Amino acid sequence: MTTKTDSVVPNRTKSTFWPIRWRTVFLLLGLVLLLWLGMKAWRIGRAAQSLLAQQTAVQTLLANGLTNINPDEAEAMVRTVRADFVVLRDETAFLMPLLPRLGWLPTVGPLLVSAPQLVEMGDAGTETAVYAIESLKPVLLVLQAEGAGDGQLPQLITALSDARPGLAQAAVSLDRVAAARAQITNVAEFPAQLQPLFAQADEWLPIAQDSLTVVQILPEIMGVNGRRTYLLLAQNEDELRATGGYISGVGTLTLENGDIQSLSFQNADQFDVQNLVQNSDLYDYPPQPLYEIMKSEYFLLRDTNYWPDFPYSAQQAMELYQRVEPTPAIDGVIAIDQEFIRLLVEATGPVTVPDTGEVINAQNSIQSFRNSFNAQEGQTFNEWYQNRKAFLTTFSAAILEKVQGNFGAIDPITLIKNVHRAFASRHLQLYMVDAQETAVLNQLNWDGRLENPTGQDFLLVLDTNMGFNKTNMHIQRTTHYQVTLNADGSGQAGLTLDYNHTNPPGDDGGCIQEMTYGNLPTYQEIADRCYFNFLRVYAPPSSTLINATGHAISEGILLGGDAWMKPPGTTTEFTDFTTFTNFLLVPRGEMLSTNFTYALPANIVQQRDGRSLYQLWVRKQAGTSSQPVTIQLLLPEGSTATEIALNSDATILNEGSQVTVTLNLEKDTLLIVAFED
Repeated sequence: MTTKTDSVVPNRTKSTFWPIRWRTVFLLLGLVLLLWLGMKAWRIGRAAQSLLAQQTAVQTLLANGLTNINPDEAEAMVRTVRADFVVLRDETAFLMPLLPRLGWLPTVGPLLVSAPQLVEMGDAGTETAVYAIESLKPVLLVLQAEGAGDGQLPQLITALSDARPGLAQAAVSLDRVAAARAQITNVAEFPAQLQPLFAQADEWLPIAQDSLTVVQILPEIMGVNGRRTYLLLAQNEDELRATGGYISGVGTLTLENGDIQSLSFQNADQFDVQNLVQNSDLYDYPPQPLYEIMKSEYFLLRDTNYWPDFPYSAQQAMELYQRVEPTPAIDGVIAIDQEFIRLLVEATGPVTVPDTGEVINAQNSIQSFRNSFNAQEGQTFNEWYQNRKAFLTTFSAAILEKVQGNFGAIDPITLIKNVHRAFASRHLQLYMVDAQETAVLNQLNWDGRLENPTGQDFLLVLDTNMGFNKTNMHIQRTTHYQVTLNADGSGQAGLTLDYNHTNPPGDDGGCIQEMTYGNLPTYQEIADRCYFNFLRVYAPPSSTLINATGHAISEGILLGGDAWMKPPGTTTEFTDFTTFTNFLLVPRGEMLSTNFTYALPANIVQQRDGRSLYQLWVRKQAGTSSQPVTIQLLLPEGSTATEIALNSDATILNEGSQVTVTLNLEKDTLLIVAFED
């Protein structure tokens, strides 16, 4: 009995001991877990409270404008925000795999779905801010210095040059922000108060990315390593040409270490006339359409922007200019138009023109340029003809004095935004001789280069005013482009262009292609004319014209008096494109439609990852304002569009086998449509 009892008691004791021990272990683990979670919650809450407090501080700091920020306070604040966010990032990392599964929760569900990307945006964004403020503190100090005067620009360029390594690191971090933002596709489901923040981010992200890219070459462009001289082309978009407008003025800009050594303009017509008289052998034969339609016998500087590829046209202008003015060597070409001047003045603030005292602002700048053409009371023909474009010189002197005298007074945010917009819409174009600078400008699509990757569709509708007038201020164009894709990857394009002349009908004298100044016409009188348009359409190589609308012009209208009966044609100006041509006349107060139908090359549709891919690059002509465009894509029978991407604001209608896109063309636009059988 004793033996049996002894054998039972130890077993009973063991069976009660282990549950007690495990309960203790679990209790301890639970306490540790609660303590861990409590600590995390405390750290997260503390970091969140600090971030909310910093939000108010940031708003207070920015209230007086960027140039009034205390650089030291700004750096301390950015570092605090960065540290707080790192705490949030690290303390919530264990939740990131779980949060996207909680999209079913009301209100916050969409945010939780995108939580990993939102955290990545915040992490990369605060890192970008640290790099940027560290690098730009010296720049802010220069902008805020009192009495800097004419020495301010050189100091800024030196500070920017020194800041480039840090800004390069900021660019890498900002690319992370953009990549994370691209992965967030449900912003429309976010709380309403957050959506404006994302709209603002979407507006400024590309501006910031491009700015951090171009700052790597900007000091060189501004002459930090030696004097730079640029050829200036002042283009008038009221008389539309391939790279933006008729070249009204030509000049030079000389820079050295950011200091503007000289800025001068002269009438481009007078430049050509005086040099033709002295030595006509300097000039070559013009392109055939200029000779045939405008009766030009020489290839003049004013016509060197005949081609839409700005680097090519810029090289023609440089070569011709340097035949006349061989020194100094030209380092690049800068082309501007009236809209660029408006955007510039919007950033600089009002500019007072010497002598006249006229105040130019963003609202009246374009009209002021137009009015300056008109004869003043008492002027003779010779006085008017010699000085009708002198406003370019007087205005450039005024803007130069404004920029050099107190650059710090210019709103840097508006300046950056407006210059970026001018580049994107091609109201400002640069060509640089330096290969490295050219590569960066090409990467940004700021040099006006005409290019298109193989295996995709391309559309550039190019208008050239050949009427010796300023009629484009009254012309509205609507573009409708329809593409029918075939199962074998080929396609057919149908292009319809509607030109509406908004000026009221006038007498027959407005429909004469002529250039008469004897009666001292006003600018408006030169604009109130019929529209003589040499039209070019650039399509992918190997495109084949099927049919197009012919436009006849009666005798006695064109220079020389002959009638125009030439049909639409096909040419190859650049090896990577097929160019279709036409010539048409739009009378005042009337609308005219013209059509092209052409076969697209067989490789217009590409196969990637088991899907068919159609891509269309719609290029905006330099100098044009926003124009309505409709794109209609008809997919092969039985196919359905599964994904549509666009880099511009647009209305998209996806009906499965048919995709319709409507937009106002303000910049080059890429449409990508993926479809499956």
